[in-house]
Amino acid sequence: MKSARDAVYEALHERLTHGHYPADAVLIPQALSEEFGVSRTPVREALGLLERKGLIVAASRGFVLRIRSDEEMLEIFEVRAVLESSAAAAAAERHTPVDIARLREALTQSRTHTDPAEIRHALNVFHDCVMLASHNQTIHALERDLRDQCKVSAPWFTPTGRESFESSIDEHEQILSAIVDGAAEKARLLMLEHLNHDRDVRISQLVSRSMKAGEKPLP
Repeated sequence: MKSARDAVYEALHERLTHGHYPADAVLIPQALSEEFGVSRTPVREALGLLERKGLIVAASRGFVLRIRSDEEMLEIFEVRAVLESSAAAAAAERHTPVDIARLREALTQSRTHTDPAEIRHALNVFHDCVMLASHNQTIHALERDLRDQCKVSAPWFTPTGRESFESSIDEHEQILSAIVDGAAEKARLLMLEHLNHDRDVRISQLVSRSMKAGEKPLP
């Protein structure tokens, strides 16, 4: 049976990584305790776990979202690219038939869907499947934490229209082909190139958002 701490943690983690809270939100233990109908102890424990994950930080009245600087975001994108490209190379060398079936299914879903949000989700599942196919839990755990940090500080704005995903889906097809062929270095380079494209789109969204808000843009 799930503990009160775990239930609160999962609920708050879902909210934080899906844009439920605005950037200036304050998470107050007492208020959350009343909302979830539990004592403050499991709430504080859950908040402590989220703080260690780098998603929130302690403030005078409770906890606030950890919004990272432009430089920190660039560093996170860089490290994620290293981790995921290494996972793609490992997947090419270690994949099982089940791993390949999962990857193909995720890609099929991305080709089948017409809703941009569903396409984006299918592509995210593809990346998760690459991580699983790498059979390296350390890389998987580190990348998952960094991805969550990105979701809090730089939430992805899903574009409208299926056509905006065509080039990205093609890149995923090439990565899958390299993994199936066991071409580790090719898979690594293709994933690195794809993630660099993804980073550039994410940065352009950050710049656009900051300029609309009157903030100083990325250098």
